[in-house]
Amino acid sequence: MTGTTEIPKEYLEVTLEVPRVHADAVCNFLIDNVCSGLVLEEEEDSPVTGIKFYVPAGHDRDHQTLLRNYLSQLVDKSMPEVPPIYERPIKNVEWTQQYRRSVEAVRVSEDLVVRPPWARAPADIRYDIVIEPKMAFGTGRHETTRTCLRIVREKFKAGGRFLDLGCGSGILCILADKMKAGYIKAVDHDLVAIESAHENFAINNVTCPHDITFGSLDKCQGDEPYDFIATNIIKSTIMVMIEKLAYLLAGGGILLLSGLLEPDLPDISSELNRNGLNRFTTVRDNEWFTFIVYKG
Repeated sequence: MTGTTEIPKEYLEVTLEVPRVHADAVCNFLIDNVCSGLVLEEEEDSPVTGIKFYVPAGHDRDHQTLLRNYLSQLVDKSMPEVPPIYERPIKNVEWTQQYRRSVEAVRVSEDLVVRPPWARAPADIRYDIVIEPKMAFGTGRHETTRTCLRIVREKFKAGGRFLDLGCGSGILCILADKMKAGYIKAVDHDLVAIESAHENFAINNVTCPHDITFGSLDKCQGDEPYDFIATNIIKSTIMVMIEKLAYLLAGGGILLLSGLLEPDLPDISSELNRNGLNRFTTVRDNEWFTFIVYKG
């Protein structure tokens, strides 16, 4: 890991309520522009959805202004005015304790489970992934994480070189290790994710040769081609990386592009075709889409 930036010890907990009809749009905006993860608080038959997210205290982005400007565009009969936005300081350790209480084991497929350290693994599980809850994305509960895990489980081959850009908790890399990867590289531009990936690699006793790297795609320049590349982020970032991803992908390799919504599909498809990656399919889980791209 490079750089001298320290992981924040204090965060701002930001909360608001929006009409259910707008909840998905607001969540997508937050993930794309403000934070890497959030918590929904919904009550059955309630017309509103509570949204809670966290940003580092003292950060230089004006999340309040960004969010208010976006919400003002959604004002309609169901939301006649911009709802109030509340925030309070919260220690990193306090956030973790609160989040731990909400995390349970997730059975991703017949032989794959993702669980926190305090949950017991089912006896019949072949791939048991333990993730310590932190602020890094990737506990197996989100649709895109589940989809990527299932695809890696189905298509990754033992001995292959595996790259995860935007690794979050390191969850996909850990599965690749359990499937006997030859080499793993986990890359993320979030220091919290890097810390989380190191911790989860240790918890899961990752033994395959690997690197956990702070940065982005530029940290892969000069690498040998990868047999499997996964990136679960957002459309705008994926679009500018496809050309370099095509170069990094070995012949016969597989590229996963996730974190996408239906309006994103035409542009992603066009960019893949422009770079000679014209063999692909999409998988849908609720409103989220994942591209499975084959090279050669």
